[in-house]
Amino acid sequence: MLNIKLLNKTDSSASFLVKGTNNSFINALRRTIMADVSVLAIEDVTFYENSSIMFDEFLAHRLGLLPIKTDLKTYKEDEKVTLILEKEGPCTVYSKDIKSVDPKIEVVDKNIPLLELKKGQRVKIEMDAVMGKGRTHSKFQPAIVGYKNLPVITESKPFKEIKKAAEICPTKVLEIKANKIVFTDATGCTMCGECMTFAKEKDALKIEYDKNAFIFNIESCGGLSNKEILEKTAQILQEKVELLKKEVNAL
Repeated sequence: MLNIKLLNKTDSSASFLVKGTNNSFINALRRTIMADVSVLAIEDVTFYENSSIMFDEFLAHRLGLLPIKTDLKTYKEDEKVTLILEKEGPCTVYSKDIKSVDPKIEVVDKNIPLLELKKGQRVKIEMDAVMGKGRTHSKFQPAIVGYKNLPVITESKPFKEIKKAAEICPTKVLEIKANKIVFTDATGCTMCGECMTFAKEKDALKIEYDKNAFIFNIESCGGLSNKEILEKTAQILQEKVELLKKEVNAL
């Protein structure tokens, strides 16, 4: 049975302990988030004026990587919203200077420097932020996602240097109980193998990966919250399963 436990959460990131599944499911979750959850990103840029020292192409590339707040209820695949940047120097142009025709859509981080304008220099730009998927371009990826198997102690016996083996752990997640080494927090283990070097000859300590337990990490790029990303991912996966069932039934 699938079991999910929230390990920690911040405004932009979250970690989960997922048990009772396999690599195929976890990787499907990761790939769906990075490839199939749509977010807004600047795609088309029209320069009406740019007298700064930054080439149009360089500035357009920088604009394309800005995280744009996305409204999944209003905007669907390939739909767009217009943004405008108009500024005159001397000043530093920041992401907060970009204005949207839709008040709900904005650049997430307001303090990203875009370029420097000297006295008399000016930029006037119109941009289209388009709903796209990460499978098209990495700028449409809504989050950074990763996972690893949960470490588990499969063998723990008393041995001469057991105290030193526990103390040398770089992440300090080992302790000694009943003359055996146990985890205080297995999610913090990096599988560096330092502890096992002291018990190698006697084969008294073995730490391996649990093939059915995973630490799943997600960090939103800002366009969507982690909750919105995971809910949309679950919806997409469910739709794919229903489509597969339909095709199988048609055989």
